[in-house]
Amino acid sequence: MKKTAYIISHSHWDREWFLPLETLRYRLVTLIDETADLLENKDGFEFFHMDGQTIMLEDYLAVKPDARARMERLVRDGKLRVGPWYMLQDAFLTSSEANVRNLVYGMQDAERFGAVEKIGYFPDTFGIYGQAPQLVKQAGIDSVIFGRGVKPTGFNNQVFEGGYTSPFSEMFWNAPDGSQVLGVLLANWYSNGNEIPVEREAAKEFWDKKFADVESYASTDALLFLNGCDHQPVQVDLPEALDVARELYPDIDFKHSNFTEYVAALREELPVDDLQVIEGELTNQRTDGWSTLVNTASSRMYLKQANQRVQQLLEKQVEPIAVIATRVGTAYPEEYLKFTWKLLMENQIHDSITGCSLDAVHKEMETRFMRAEQAARAILDDKVARIVKQVNTTAKFDREAVPIVAFHTSGYTATRVVTVDVELDRTYFAEMPFEEIPAYLDGLPSVTLEIRDGDGNLVDADVTELGMQFDYELPERAFRRPYFARRYQVSFVAADLPRLGFATYFAVPVAGEKEIISLENNAKHLENQFLQVEIAENGSYSVTSKETGHTFTGLGGYVDQGDIGNEYMFKETGDEKRVGTGNLIAECVVISDSAVRKVVEITHKMMLPESADPVAFEDEKARVVWHPGRKAPRSAVLKEFVVTTRLTLDADARALQVDVKMENQIEDHRLRAIFPTGTKRATHFSDSVFEIVERPNEVSEEWQNPSNDQRQQAFVALGGLMVVNRGLPEYEVSTDGSEIRLTLLRANSEIGDWGNFPAPEAQSLGEQTARFYVMPYVEETLKTEAVKWAYELQMDPIAVQAMGQHEGELSPSEDFASWEDTPGLVFSSWKRATSQDAEILRFYSVAESVREMVLWEDMRKTTILEERNIDEAAGAKWSVAPSEIITWRKEDEA
Repeated sequence: MKKTAYIISHSHWDREWFLPLETLRYRLVTLIDETADLLENKDGFEFFHMDGQTIMLEDYLAVKPDARARMERLVRDGKLRVGPWYMLQDAFLTSSEANVRNLVYGMQDAERFGAVEKIGYFPDTFGIYGQAPQLVKQAGIDSVIFGRGVKPTGFNNQVFEGGYTSPFSEMFWNAPDGSQVLGVLLANWYSNGNEIPVEREAAKEFWDKKFADVESYASTDALLFLNGCDHQPVQVDLPEALDVARELYPDIDFKHSNFTEYVAALREELPVDDLQVIEGELTNQRTDGWSTLVNTASSRMYLKQANQRVQQLLEKQVEPIAVIATRVGTAYPEEYLKFTWKLLMENQIHDSITGCSLDAVHKEMETRFMRAEQAARAILDDKVARIVKQVNTTAKFDREAVPIVAFHTSGYTATRVVTVDVELDRTYFAEMPFEEIPAYLDGLPSVTLEIRDGDGNLVDADVTELGMQFDYELPERAFRRPYFARRYQVSFVAADLPRLGFATYFAVPVAGEKEIISLENNAKHLENQFLQVEIAENGSYSVTSKETGHTFTGLGGYVDQGDIGNEYMFKETGDEKRVGTGNLIAECVVISDSAVRKVVEITHKMMLPESADPVAFEDEKARVVWHPGRKAPRSAVLKEFVVTTRLTLDADARALQVDVKMENQIEDHRLRAIFPTGTKRATHFSDSVFEIVERPNEVSEEWQNPSNDQRQQAFVALGGLMVVNRGLPEYEVSTDGSEIRLTLLRANSEIGDWGNFPAPEAQSLGEQTARFYVMPYVEETLKTEAVKWAYELQMDPIAVQAMGQHEGELSPSEDFASWEDTPGLVFSSWKRATSQDAEILRFYSVAESVREMVLWEDMRKTTILEERNIDEAAGAKWSVAPSEIITWRKEDEA
């Protein structure tokens, strides 16, 4: 059979990286203009692949909006190949739902331009989650092209080394649920056909090498060559270069092509029985470990924390509360949600959220996170206010009681501490001269607040008087109204909050000031009905589970290492000098102690080297020494590094909350919290996109990197000890399973990769914070009970004060959850369909057997695309397969 060379023109477009966005946008506009001219006017230049992402066209049209019709025509004619993603994300540092939105919005946008290139494209993703085949398969995509994660062994090495190697660049890839796609590894990278020469002698040398490279891995005579690279200008003389190639190699058919055509031809020739089947997540497991890019999970940790905060806000509060608001006649804000999601996703691109770009890039990201959060909270505040107006807030016991409506939308029933500001004696500027209001409020009798539930039962609460404060309201149909009021911050224990809904409580003013009663002024001991915590002299702590009786000791010590790597990879200093808190005497004081919660503050004063040795390290960076070969030691100059830890144990909490504040004036280092597990195991569990992964602690025989850092979404668990994080995605488990190590801070000074690109702000100087939770669990219930708490702890309930008691069409407490709890099924999303004509409910299974899911409303099974499926019968009981991502659609009533 005649060999065919498929040449695909493209430019891998990192939207921002070693150059900032607007610098690269200027080049992008030139690229697309030149490409459009070629597609329209140059014979032999037939296609251009837009890197699998539609944001490139958005960025182009922001400058040239009048060119939209031209772009649509090129897409419709099949010349410009767009989608399926909105942007090329980092797969592990973005949530399950963010990965869905990226695909759904990308495909919608591509369809609006005229057509979707239905190829799962992961050219430069820093590892890929194991559920990717199921995700793309549900979107109607059965082939993926990827650049990392599998080690090719070539024809001369037919000994398979494990599940993450392949003798060919073509293979099958299975998700945990069994979904299978054809995978094509870019074994020679996505630039293996770049800058094809036109001059005959150079072309001969070029093609002889390129054919040898590709044929070493190709399983068929369909040979793939990608003509482009990072921000590569389009090759304007490509047709001429291919004509020369045809003359030089008459036995080879050279086609200027696209991925759809290539994959179709590939499938006709595949030696199916000879292909390797790979399974699960792809993270370069069978390599030397030095190019996994895993430590982007800890570069500029503040970005990861902001991303987690906004993701959770959108997924688990804004969207479900917006659905609840539709029940009282309020429109679902789909367009504004899409705008907000896209704004967030601009920060989730693989060179952005990873923190491996220039300082200018990440400064702009901070502004985007702020804007996305502002937009999300604007939607949330509006929908909450509209719902509260329809809630019956009439107190059965006291007409003076102030209603508080607490919203809880995690998908799980929980008892949580709710914090809310309550106002009394609001006095508007329109009611008296504003300069007289402060004296008027100060002269009112002193009061405090009690909190009662809807039946009038007293609820444990902490009340802090905040004094008189200025504020304003923005009425829906009137001008702004400034006022002063007496304000109180209230924290109270809300029992059995609904899965998706709200509950009404009441703040009752009582005469006098609240009496402060200390239950126990012991700075070394915290306890509730589930946990007992003892703090040691060195500031570490032990946690005892009252359910199992098991005690985990020596938790929460800190270890600091020197780091002479870069934003991509951690590399410890050559002297391996580490500083820990094990031998320090920590200061320990009680901050608060009540029936609601106890808070103890621990202070460590560590003396750390102020940086890597400045002479040796700067020399290595200047010479662009690759990070595995660096040897610079830590500086001999020491500087104080203060770590302040607050342990908070809420009433009825199953986890100990840990808040860490670091005043970082140290450079080139990594700080981790250490958690001895008290056991030895070969594997551990962590959550990823739509799955809980069991990962081996032991590295492969090829692995040379002393570190084996991993990525997580919400938690890592081993031997009955779970460490739950908020926006701290990097951890390591020791080879024998005896320690979990959670990265809190990593400070470095350069991008790394292919040159010397300084990034001084990656040192993360100044105050840095971190929050995580320590939670014992019963091992047999990891996937049925413990996982619920891990996801519950990703967000806090929100509460608002209702403006007076009033009747309403909604009951004081409502739960809108439309399912029966099923162990092993994890709640993912409750929203409106992007078409706005149905409600969408999504779960995924972490169970090892089929589970029966009972819904209260008739629903139809759909896919992640949320489309109407008229062939699927509506029902109330569904079988959910192991590892299945399942989405239901409830049509609006006509």
